[in-house]
Parts: sequence; C-alpha cells; structure tokens
Amino acid sequence: MAKTHDHAALPHLGKVVTVQIVTVMVAVISMLIDCVMIGIYLGDDCVAAYGLTNPVTMLLVALGGLLASGSQILCGRYAGNEDTTGLNRVLTTTVAAGFSGGLIISVVLSAFIRPLSVLLGATTPTLQDFTSQYLSGIVFCLPALVIGQILPSFLQIKNCQRQLVIAAFAQIAADVVLDYLNVTLVHGGMFGMAMATVISVYLYILMMLVPCFTRAGYRFSMRLFSFAELAQVCGFGLLYLVYKACVAFMNLFLNRLLSARGGVQYVTANSIIFSVELLIGAFPSGFGSTTHMLIGMEKEQHGSLAAAGLCQRIIRLSVIVNLIQIIVVMLGARPIVSLFSPESEATAALSIWGLRLYVLSVLPNTINYIIRNYEQDINHQGAAYLICLLNHIALPVAAGLALTILAPIRHIWLCFAIGQGICLFISFAIMHKDMTRLRKENL
Repeated sequence: MAKTHDHAALPHLGKVVTVQIVTVMVAVISMLIDCVMIGIYLGDDCVAAYGLTNPVTMLLVALGGLLASGSQILCGRYAGNEDTTGLNRVLTTTVAAGFSGGLIISVVLSAFIRPLSVLLGATTPTLQDFTSQYLSGIVFCLPALVIGQILPSFLQIKNCQRQLVIAAFAQIAADVVLDYLNVTLVHGGMFGMAMATVISVYLYILMMLVPCFTRAGYRFSMRLFSFAELAQVCGFGLLYLVYKACVAFMNLFLNRLLSARGGVQYVTANSIIFSVELLIGAFPSGFGSTTHMLIGMEKEQHGSLAAAGLCQRIIRLSVIVNLIQIIVVMLGARPIVSLFSPESEATAALSIWGLRLYVLSVLPNTINYIIRNYEQDINHQGAAYLICLLNHIALPVAAGLALTILAPIRHIWLCFAIGQGICLFISFAIMHKDMTRLRKENL
C-alpha cells in the first residue's frame, strides 16, 4: 500500500529554499566582490586576469560540492529516519576528508602557478603576472571552501537558519573591508585581493562551526570516521563533481574562443558576466540543494509519489523566482555592470549585452538542475548524468560552435539559453516517464 502524504514538509519549503540560496551565494560572493573591487581599483587587465582564473576556482569549489552534494543525500535519509549517529558520522567523515584533501590539492597547485596561468589563456606577460598573483593566494582557500559547502546542510536540518545567515553576512562584510584595506593601505595587488577572500572564508567557517557543535548538538569524533561512508558520499556526490568540471571546461572554452576571436575586451566582458553569473547560478544551485535535502526525507517518510509531488512544487516555485530574476537582470544590467567600473564604454556595452543574453538561460538551467537532482535521489543515475552532461557542456558547446559560424561573436552568450533550453525538453520527457510509472504503481 502506498504511503499517504500529510504535507508536513511543505510549510517550510520557501524558507528552506531561501536560506539554501543564501548559503550557496556565500561560496561564491567573495569572488564577485573581488571582481568589483578589482575593476574599481586595479583596471581592466586585472579584471581579465581574474576571469581567466575562473575555471580553476570552479574546480576548487568542485571538491567541496562533491562532498556537500553526497552528504545532502545521506543527511536527508538519516534525518528522515531520525538517525543522529548517522548524521554525526557523515559530518565527521566529510569535514575530515574535505579539509585534508583540500589542503593537499592546494599545496600541489601552488607549485604550478605560472604554467597554469599560461594554460588558462594568459597570452601576455602582464596577464600572466596578474593571473599568477591571484592564483597564488586563492588556492589556499580550498580547505575552507570545501567545509563551507558541507556545513550548511547540517545546520539546515537542525533549523539553524539564522546562524547561517549571520555567518554569511559577516563573511561578506569582512571580505569587503579586507579588499578595501588591501587596495588603499596594504597595496597587495591581485595577491592581496585573493588573501582577503581566503581570510573572510575561514571566518565564515568558524562562525558556522560554533553553532554546529553547540546549538545544533553535533558531535565530531575521528572514531566516527568511516571510509565506507566516505565512498558512499563520493558516489552520490560524483554527479556534482562532473557538473562543476563541465562548468569549468565551458568557461575555459569561452575564454579561449573570445580571446582568439575578440581579444582582451571580450575576455574582460566575459569575466564581468561570469562574476554576475556566480550570483545568478546560486538560484539553480539553491533549488538543486533543496531538492537533495528534502526529497530524501520526503521519500523516507511518505513514499516515492509524495517525493515526486514535492519535486513538482519545487519546480513551480523556481519558475516564479527565476522569472523575477530575469526581469531584474534585464532591467538592471547597466547598473550591475557599472559596479565593475569597466574602463571603456565599449567593454561596458558588450558586458551589458552579454549579460542580458546569458540571463535567458537561468530558467531552463534551474529546472534541469532540479530534475537532475531528483533523478539522482530516486536512484536513476543514468538519467541524472545524461541531463548533467547535456545541460552543462554538450548542448551549450554545440550551440556555441554553431553561433560562431552563423552569427557575430558578440552573440556567443546565447549558447547557454539555446543549449539548456533544448535540454529542458529532454528533462521533462524523463520526468514525465517517471511520473507515469509511479502513478501506475500507486493505483
């Protein structure tokens, strides 16, 4: 007999989504602040160099996303069964593995900064210098970036949303102050901007750890560390790692294409657009993370049909939020771009144009993200990976290559809306098939 659904989780859906979006923003908002401050105080060449580092930054974030995404699925299941020991075991395992793994990767990357800058597309000595300076600092943010993505889900489950928001705003304020001190007092250039981000993110971690072990009541003990649990987390989180790798490759593809076809002006514009995208992308990530957290709980408590219904409600909420987001960006593109203080009007105009083209992709991208995570949560791994690869790399790259042939290079940012829009039809077809099967099973 099918389980009944009492809608117990639904009154909190909007609150959970809102807080999750805010916490996702924190993982990237320091990068946006850096780009704004770099544009104001250091100039377009530094903005272009900052943009070239984005693929590396995304790969650094990917390790945290791997563990965070996997732990969200397990946490939802353990919370649904009220398994406190399981939650503590996942927390200990992911935090310990994330910090040690992040530190090792940071040390390794720091030994190859200069060749990495060239690989990313820094074609002139000036760009190579600026890119290397920023990379030299930001790589040591990795351990904090990893833990900063893991902890929010654990605090959400224990209704510590206020503590999350306080930590988020404290981190943002610290980064702004430190960036300002760097450019006005320390004069640390690109390296100083990176270190301001590193310090502020570690502050964010500290402000989450305190309520995690006090108000939330979690317990961290290496006796709870489990390689079997780590393998399970990585298995669930592998999809997120693939997703971030696709995003990093897509940005690398655009940077190299724009460098070859448009020059530094186009690379600078793409850097500004990508920096704004970090906030735009928080919405699909927030909705996707909410799907991971709640679907597992809903499935354990009320059954598969109820979980599918919850996914549909998340999609409907995302449509409303994304349409508002699109309107805001369309109307506010000029003041948004002006925050980065581009040195030439041509660069500003190009950035405004590209941002308006890019934001058209936010709605299909969010829905694809939600359905992808839902498919993973119901153990349809093949469908989840198919949506991920089509949405984030295969179809946008194909659309980008077609646009380079059929349209001027300034239309290249349409590749996201076209590719992800096509993927949306595939995602809906997959979910419709699942819903039809579930209804037949529950007749």
